[in-house]
This record gives sequence, structure tokens and C-alpha cells, in this order.
Amino acid sequence: MTAIPQRQKQRAIVALCCGVAAALMVPAGLVIGYNSVLNSGSGTNVNDVKTLKILNTPVALLATVNASREITSINVIALSGNSLGGTIISLPAKSIAEVLEGEEPRRVSDSYSGGDATAFVADVEGLLDVSFSAVGILGRAELNDLFKPIGPAEILLDSDVGNTEADGALRIVSKLGRTTVETATLVDILLARQTNQDEAERFNHQKSVLTAIGNTVGLGIALETEPTALASPTDIGSFFQRLISGPVQVWQFSATAVPGGDLNPYSLDMYQLDKSEVTMIMASVAPTSITGSGLTGQLSVQIDSPFNNAVVSREIVRRLLAAGFNIALVREVPGPPQEVTRLLYVDSNILAGANNLADFIGEVSVNRTNERAQGIDLQIIVGATFAQFLESNPDIPTTTLGVDDE
Repeated sequence: MTAIPQRQKQRAIVALCCGVAAALMVPAGLVIGYNSVLNSGSGTNVNDVKTLKILNTPVALLATVNASREITSINVIALSGNSLGGTIISLPAKSIAEVLEGEEPRRVSDSYSGGDATAFVADVEGLLDVSFSAVGILGRAELNDLFKPIGPAEILLDSDVGNTEADGALRIVSKLGRTTVETATLVDILLARQTNQDEAERFNHQKSVLTAIGNTVGLGIALETEPTALASPTDIGSFFQRLISGPVQVWQFSATAVPGGDLNPYSLDMYQLDKSEVTMIMASVAPTSITGSGLTGQLSVQIDSPFNNAVVSREIVRRLLAAGFNIALVREVPGPPQEVTRLLYVDSNILAGANNLADFIGEVSVNRTNERAQGIDLQIIVGATFAQFLESNPDIPTTTLGVDDE
């Protein structure tokens, strides 16, 4: 008889990990979270609590701008906290910006005008809830210089890449399929834009370029000028140099076209990111660069998932955001998952802020710990009960205190 619940648990886990959301399939080689993002440099305090330091994970904005002064691609570089290399993440140039009440909806790329990047950078930072340590908005010449160390790269494109020239003629930059190209062609693909072409038709080209770079870099390119130890770079050239000096992981945010309506009153070509996915990824690859929601009284949460699956991580992030928590750190940890999701705390005074947590994520066990990461109030280790809880696809409670689900 005891084998039946065990089989039910296994079915729940398999169903959750294999088919919940195809849009969030993990690309080959991507590791969500730094397994070594914490170290024990700060010792213990008077209460015999060990505070682990979150290693520095600076981020930079790398955008491309064509001859017409249009932003054609937006990418975020997140450097590894304790090694060379990092992650590069792409988002649509025409993503809808986070606006204040009373402001008209706009795309982040619309904020770049007349060569003034201030509003544009602020919009991207606000959209991703991060603070950039360096910014590069590069045209063809600067981008060619940046990509020069990469050399020829093999790229796989799902459609032809075309660009509308100044005289109105259409030029094919690169054709559908797999081919080896020079870095100048990688640059041209990022800059290419056809008149009246939807962003959705060209967004995959951006990921193809980044994937080609990551595959060519491999374990890292030996450069003539090596990065200075692991100090935080302050310019886009140094950021990119440290990125390609180690393994490069690639992620592309999923985005949904915004239909005409209140969010898109002029029926523009506009796209909305998945807030839960953005939070999951940024809390995984750039925890020290997150600015947070800014809501007073929110508890900061560390999520450790032994499922090693983007669907699982995204879903628990979505539910914890709805419950009013600030997601500060997301990590992969060795599996398999334990039976019950564990909530670990140092200060029992904060537990009042988590008394309805089971309504959002299912059964939890609550335990005291004498070890925590800096700035973290609660550590949640995802268990098999979370998969069982989701099997019935429960609604998220509507009486929330924090960030909206969507």
C-alpha cells in the first residue's frame, strides 16, 4: 500500500517537470542560479548565526543602435560572481515599459531619442528591477570592435535576415539555415531591421547571434589583455571581455504581443515580458544587482530548488510574488527533492509575515536555522509537496499584500 502514494508523488513531479510550460524550456547548457553564489566570509554574530555573503554579480546593458538611431536589440550581461564568464540575456527592443500611474504606455526603445540614453536606461532598469554598473549603446563600428575577439562563428537562423537600406531597398544580410559567418555579419544581424517588420519576426535572430557567440567562446577565449582578476568592470568593453573569457550562458526572455487596448492605445508593435520569469532569472544570475520591489515591509526570500527546472522555479516565484514576498535569490541545489517544502528562518519575529504561505505553495515545514545569506529573511527549499500541490492547478489567493501576479 505504501507504494501507491510514492507513485503518485513521482507522477506529480514528472508532470510538473515535463509539460507545464513549453515556453520556458531551459536552453542546453543554461544553469539557473549559481551553485557557488554564496561564501562564508562573514563568520558568526553574537547570536551564533552565520551570515553568508552573496558574491558580487554586476550587470551591464548592451544595446545596439542603427544608422537611423533606432534601438535594434537590448541585451543584459550578468557576470559570474566568482569566475570568468557569465550570462547574456536578450529582451525585445519594443518591450512595454513600466510606467507611473497617469503616464501613457510606451516601449522602452521609444525612450531613446536624440542620442540621450538616460530615459532609455532608466526604463530598462525599471523593467528588470536591476541597477546597471555599465552601459553600452553601440553602433556598427563600436560593435565590430567589441565582437572582434570572437572571430568566425557558426550561426543557425530560423528565417532570412533582411535590412531596409537608406534608399528603401531590401538587402538580405544572412539566409535561413546554418552557416559560418564573420563577426561583421553578427553585427549586421543585430542591427538589421525591415520597414514594418514586427519585432516578433526578428527576435529569434538576436538569440541566434548570442548563441553563436556562446558556442564559439566555449570555455573562454584567451585574450591578449586578460581581465583584471574578478574586479567589477565599469565599462561595456571590460564587461564583455570578462564575459567571453569564460563560459557564456544564453537566455531569452519570453514575450507576448500586447493587443490594442488600454495597455496599447495606439496598437503599436509592443511586447510584455513575463514578470515571474524576469524575477526568476535576475534573482538567479544577478542577485546583488536587483533593486527589489521597493514595497515597505516585504520579506526577502531565497529559493533553493532541487528540481533544476525553469518551470518549477518560475511557478514558485510567481506564487511568492503574489503572496507579497521580495525574491532576492534563486539557486539550483542538488536533488532529489525532499518530501515537504521547507521554510527556514533565523528570526522568529518575521514568521507572522509568512503565516498564510501554505495557501500559495502548499504544505511547508517551518524550522529554525543558524545560517542565512545576507539580507535574506526566509529560505525556502522546494519539496515534492509543491509538485503535488500544483497537480490540481490551484488558484492563487486573491487577497494579496504585494506585487500583482501579472
